[in-house]
Amino acid sequence: MVGAPLLKWKYIKMAGFRSLLLFLIIISGNFVISLDLVSAQPRPKSKISLSLYTSMPMELASPLSGAFMKKMPEIKVEIYRAGSTDIERRLAVELQGGGTNADILWLADVPIYHELRDKGQLMRYVSPEAKNISADFKDPQGYFTAGRLINMIIAVNKEVLPLKDAPKSWKDFLDSGKNAVMGNPLYSGASLVTVSTLVKSYGWKWFERARAKGVAVIRGNPEAARALAGKQFGISMTLDYIISRLIKEGLPLTIVWPEDGAISLPSPIAIVKQTDAPEASRTFVDYILSREGQQFLVTQGVIPVRQDVEPPKGLPSASQIKFMPISHEWITENAPSILEKFEKIMFR
Repeated sequence: MVGAPLLKWKYIKMAGFRSLLLFLIIISGNFVISLDLVSAQPRPKSKISLSLYTSMPMELASPLSGAFMKKMPEIKVEIYRAGSTDIERRLAVELQGGGTNADILWLADVPIYHELRDKGQLMRYVSPEAKNISADFKDPQGYFTAGRLINMIIAVNKEVLPLKDAPKSWKDFLDSGKNAVMGNPLYSGASLVTVSTLVKSYGWKWFERARAKGVAVIRGNPEAARALAGKQFGISMTLDYIISRLIKEGLPLTIVWPEDGAISLPSPIAIVKQTDAPEASRTFVDYILSREGQQFLVTQGVIPVRQDVEPPKGLPSASQIKFMPISHEWITENAPSILEKFEKIMFR
């Protein structure tokens, strides 16, 4: 009789131990299952970063990149914005050091693309979207394609200079003297092409007259446009899309298409050969050249390069523009001497 309660107690203890063990197993099992469930959840993919080196104003580059990232959320576009010549210097230093941060290059200075292509520093890529773009806007070797068409024109502030007194040609532009402003080719690639084209057509006498009459030289084309909008000058040699955006904002500006021709600049987009993200870079180029990308540019006042996209209201299509002849090869060969002589005439 004495042993029976003891046996019963042992049984109770054993049953309690088994219950506790079962409870721990259940808890442990649930914990393992919970871990399994957590580990089974898909981890968010890290974004691919693209570095865009561009001379276009941030007011354009930022919303355009934003539209692309909204469509392709797995790609993050980081923008380095500066004047074409500053970017070219930075790129040269980086490449000499063995690499560059740039994946995409989008400038207004066509000659630099010839130079980079010939040095083997661009990736060959012919976008499927390029079939909708005129051969005039594409590198025949397939290393770059114009992503937008920008034009150097004469802009007028109608509150400073009556439209009837506005110049009708580049020759007339000089008559405005101190009331006229232009961008600096030592900073701006678009201005370098413009200066080179005017030299090729009219010689250095055009700039000697510009200096004698007091034509002002300002940092870049956005600055020249803002100075015009701020009534510091009556006329400006600047880019059509910048003025188009300001007109859309309600400023009293107008565009004069010079009788001797606008200076048209097919602004190329290209992939840097050393890119760490070639697939994402190709995706970005495809978007820019697509109907969707070009239509977005139109909303920003930019003339599209695609033949199946209408230009912004009030601006001509690419085929309707009368433009001056431009020799990009000649500019590439002579750029250093052109810049040196411009600086000597206009600043010394």
